[in-house]
Amino acid sequence: MFDTDPHRFMSIIFSTWLLFTIQAVFSAGILPSLLFFPMCAAVVWLSWWCFDCAYRTEKFTRYANLRLFLNLGFAPGFTFLLVLIAAHKQLKLGPVTSLSLACIPLLIAFVIYVALYRWRSRTTGLVARGNRVEVTAPPFRNQTLQGGIGAALSSVIYPMVHSYDSPALLLACIFFAISLFMLFYHRVSIASLRSLKEQELKERVNYTFMEVERIRARRAASFIGRWS
Repeated sequence: MFDTDPHRFMSIIFSTWLLFTIQAVFSAGILPSLLFFPMCAAVVWLSWWCFDCAYRTEKFTRYANLRLFLNLGFAPGFTFLLVLIAAHKQLKLGPVTSLSLACIPLLIAFVIYVALYRWRSRTTGLVARGNRVEVTAPPFRNQTLQGGIGAALSSVIYPMVHSYDSPALLLACIFFAISLFMLFYHRVSIASLRSLKEQELKERVNYTFMEVERIRARRAASFIGRWS
């Protein structure tokens, strides 16, 4: 998850900004009366976060937070958007009701994330080497179990779609299943990042990237990097 390859460093951050900005724009377009200003504020906050990760900070955990946000947030974001479309545009529900329904998948994902954040893993994907962090890929286990969970979640999609006859609802169910899968799939990454943050606080040190010199060179070679 926490890929720090200097050749992909900027593109991953830009893709994160673009993806969530598109989701914010579409959401604001569906319910401008309720979501225009919150989504504008969210885009400004996201823009600063991405700019800081791309051109300023050398703190690994700040970049890792962004990567975790991308991997765990893209599916709930699309679920929110699609439920909003289904509720407000297709089922003709009121703005407040539509927004409330769209927030339910986000709330479920957040509760699961909090539970996984409190979970302690015996394996780790992040190892401190001096003041730098090495990203190690933990072994992938329980493929059969995770496949079974995915199949079970998928089995509830058709009855719901058949009841409401809504293509947007179908996609929302699919993305909701993906969001649950991604949360459990990245549970070790969540625990690893938590442990690294605790280690930072305990040792009073800011861990940086293993290839920080190459990242500095990429930043210096970019147009924005020369002016930041």
